[in-house]
Amino acid sequence: MRHDVVVPRPTLVLLHGQPDSSASFWALRRALRSRLNRRVRIAVPDRPGYGANRLAATDFAGNASWLGGWLRRFGAGPVVVVGHSWAGGAAAMFASGEPGALAGLILMASIGPSCLLRIDRVLAAPALGELLSFSMLGIGLRPVSRHAASVLGQHLSDADAPYAWASGAAMQHRPIWRSFLSEQRALVSQLDEVTAALPSITVPTLILTGKDDQVIPRRTVEALSSMIPGARNVEIAGGHDLQLRQPEATAQAIEEFAGPLLDP
Repeated sequence: MRHDVVVPRPTLVLLHGQPDSSASFWALRRALRSRLNRRVRIAVPDRPGYGANRLAATDFAGNASWLGGWLRRFGAGPVVVVGHSWAGGAAAMFASGEPGALAGLILMASIGPSCLLRIDRVLAAPALGELLSFSMLGIGLRPVSRHAASVLGQHLSDADAPYAWASGAAMQHRPIWRSFLSEQRALVSQLDEVTAALPSITVPTLILTGKDDQVIPRRTVEALSSMIPGARNVEIAGGHDLQLRQPEATAQAIEEFAGPLLDP
């Protein structure tokens, strides 16, 4: 009898933004776990360059390629992918390039057309980008980590905390500022490629946004909704980090969209 055959399971994948790790998704994962059919596996991986993932940070296409390989090894299917913020671009590229691999796509507070702010170009600039990224996430990593730990502590249950801390602890031993800089430059240089991929997305798509998001402009939400065929737009109370500060409302929106796709 063979024991190496992987039986596909319905899988919901939650992809974090930048600079971040899977730690910020544990409150949402618990909220989803109580809503979705127990057959559905909720996967919360660290993307390349972050958390416990030892791979170097890469661009949108590189993240899409990594996701495809990871899903095949994971034995996932059917699959709905949730891409938060920067990872929304990678998820959109994956959905466009491998339409048969997904049952659905959720872009949560996602980057998209016309999302660039003045600070984005500054952070990606030669020399100045390195200086600012290293100042914030190199020299300034300890205070940033303390603040992140404080925020996480307010929203995580005692049962979830060890998993979040494990991902966060791994961040302490790698040059996160380089990961952030690499992805920031990809955002500025490759946003047009992400935009060009949107009309070819054929899977059911949900655009999930916070009413008070100060990071993603309203024009971007409208463009995503209009450029992706058949996309639905759901807005809930909250800001950019819906998964952390509004896990219950976010879980409800995800369950209503993804539940039927994962457990038809």
